[in-house]
Amino acid sequence: MSPANKTLSFKILTSAAFLSSALLAFPTMAQQQPAPAANTAASSDAAQGAAPQTGEQQPAPQARVQKFDDWYYRCIDGKAADGSAATSCEVAQIATVKQGDQDVNILTLAVAKAPSAPPSTSPKGGKQLANELILTTLVPLNMYLPAGIGIDASDKPVVQLAYRNCNQAGCWAQQKLDTKMVAALAKATDGIGHVQMMNGQKVNIKFSLKGLAAALEALQKPASK
Repeated sequence: MSPANKTLSFKILTSAAFLSSALLAFPTMAQQQPAPAANTAASSDAAQGAAPQTGEQQPAPQARVQKFDDWYYRCIDGKAADGSAATSCEVAQIATVKQGDQDVNILTLAVAKAPSAPPSTSPKGGKQLANELILTTLVPLNMYLPAGIGIDASDKPVVQLAYRNCNQAGCWAQQKLDTKMVAALAKATDGIGHVQMMNGQKVNIKFSLKGLAAALEALQKPASK
């Protein structure tokens, strides 16, 4: 007998801690959370850059945040590997459930631009790659990793993500979004994340897609300071 599906609803965490607790797709934005395996070294560099160098604690970078219905868009100013100024932006949402008196994060969704590839490695001069988006998700531990995580929009499958790694923060997955995937997510008003736990139980996590289209439009524009 297959385990019955369990559906979890959510409420949106709207406090200032909402975005600071989410994984940010680029290392310069991940100074307070462990990053996926592929970004471990870069994340360490970013953490070292944020650490006190002269015994005096340096202030954390300030984020510029905009709210689009149930999604948040924010940018953080940082430094690139060569020391030049760089701005990283993402749109994000966290689905939570109430456990006792606490809100527990069960699904974090973050979309950011993919890093631009050098012109020599891009078939179209890098222009197409510069516009690609990457979806990063974070779910709690105790997941059955081979099942991955599926994302639906308006009850239609949109993208299937494979887990990249798990750490104390949870299990991470990341996937580039093509044009059809972005369009399907942007035009829908509700979504569901499908995961399977180690005990075989399948869990459906409902989240909102309201405001995602406007947030993605802001993400595609040059960041303003």
